[in-house]
Amino acid sequence: MTGTMTGTGTLIRLILRRDRVLLPVWIVISALLPAGIASATTDLYADQAARDSFATASAGNPAQLAMRGPIYDASVGGLTAWTLGASLALFGGLVSILLVIRHTRAEEETGRRELLASGVIGRHAPLAAALVVVLAANLLLGLLSVPALVADGLPAGSSLLFGLSTAGGGWAFAAVAAVTGQLTASSGTARGIAIAVGGLLFALRSLADAGHVGWLAWVSPFGWVRLTRPYAGDQWWVLGLIAVFVAALTAVAFALSIRRDVAGGLIPVRPGPAGGTLPGAFSLAARLHRSTLAGFAIGFGALGALLGVAARGLNTQLDTPQFRELAATLGGAEARLSDVFFTFVMYVLSQLVAGAALVSALRARTEEAAGRAELLLSTPVGRLRWALSHLVLAVVSPVLLLTVLGAAAGFTFDGDVARVTGATLAYLPAVWTMTGIATLMFGLLPRLAAAVSWTALGLFLVVDLLAEFKLATGIVLGLSPFVHVPAMLLSGASSPVASLLGLTIVAITLTTAGLAFLRRRDLMPSA
Repeated sequence: MTGTMTGTGTLIRLILRRDRVLLPVWIVISALLPAGIASATTDLYADQAARDSFATASAGNPAQLAMRGPIYDASVGGLTAWTLGASLALFGGLVSILLVIRHTRAEEETGRRELLASGVIGRHAPLAAALVVVLAANLLLGLLSVPALVADGLPAGSSLLFGLSTAGGGWAFAAVAAVTGQLTASSGTARGIAIAVGGLLFALRSLADAGHVGWLAWVSPFGWVRLTRPYAGDQWWVLGLIAVFVAALTAVAFALSIRRDVAGGLIPVRPGPAGGTLPGAFSLAARLHRSTLAGFAIGFGALGALLGVAARGLNTQLDTPQFRELAATLGGAEARLSDVFFTFVMYVLSQLVAGAALVSALRARTEEAAGRAELLLSTPVGRLRWALSHLVLAVVSPVLLLTVLGAAAGFTFDGDVARVTGATLAYLPAVWTMTGIATLMFGLLPRLAAAVSWTALGLFLVVDLLAEFKLATGIVLGLSPFVHVPAMLLSGASSPVASLLGLTIVAITLTTAGLAFLRRRDLMPSA
């Protein structure tokens, strides 16, 4: 085993150098956010009675139960843990997946892993280095959040547990990505499978809390993060479940890595037909994207079906005056609790679809960095046509994913597929705006395209979270494209035409500018 780990330290230093901007930004934002939420909670609720009242109302809100689970303790610390537990686990898990795949499978796909293997680098060193960096980054952000929480007057022990549980969410999905990175030769497909697994596990936790199926929370890392119960009993032993999960999947990843060839996957790549069904660049782009898109479609379809099942009994199960008043306040007199539930959940899932769209939009940069675009452009294929071949799929993929998500949810819920699907498709312009940002950066600053695009999505997630505590209002809140999408399932929703048209225009403008910059710059094969 020692020989297979040779060079791990060198690769760790290489990863730290390559991600010297992304890692600090992610760590600092995640570490400072809990103290900000704790301070905001203190300012928003004048006394314990106000916090108790909020906790009681939250327990009757199926959307909040689905997104964050129940409030175990209505103290400042308990509300902080409830607000951020699931959100930080989701955000940290997404970043961990992207980083692990970037420094393992993507390195093999571009050929750099094979070059490294010709030197003094052990078989397991790249995977070990990626996991060490990502696990350490998650641990660091968890530990850095503790002093600020203690400074706000929260108990040190509970604050440490909260920090470790936050780190545990990232650890779990880093291990998931380590396994999916061994399954397929495509980094996009490996990334898509890992994100789909994350979405499925989040849905199981949502179903456990909103559908009152408590045992399901024990089969999901998202549930484990919540069940550590910081500031509400401090169940330290639950961290052991996360440790066992991470250790088991890490062992599986290392075991699988020696059963495949470098740059290959356990799932064999099927050779394509001798003649493509589409001409040139578009045929190649379709082949490159199809596996990733299929994985995302299956994952979001399963997620939508689970949400439909979870919401099926809400209208009768929670048919109380308190719940009816909540639904009427949010969506008008005729609003149903299930519609409120879908509105909140679809808002978050649309951001996951945006992540899937970014994977497709940035594929052209992957091809350029690997040097394959230069080979393709040496044939009678123009640069604009090559870029459009990937862009078209980046635009079409969210249409497919949101349709599958909405149709599956509508079918398993009440059979009204058209209504639910229409509500999910309303998020298309917001998702296309993210595609536009990626295209702009690809044309303007290609080496920073991935970092800036994913950071923008992460910042939009943070802005949406801060808005709930009125820490982001006005212009800052308006920067997120997702807040401009009307809640189509609620009768009180604003007219969708103006906001959706505005987002579409922004997306088209960003995309057009990116393509214009692409035509005027040189190719940059290096990553």
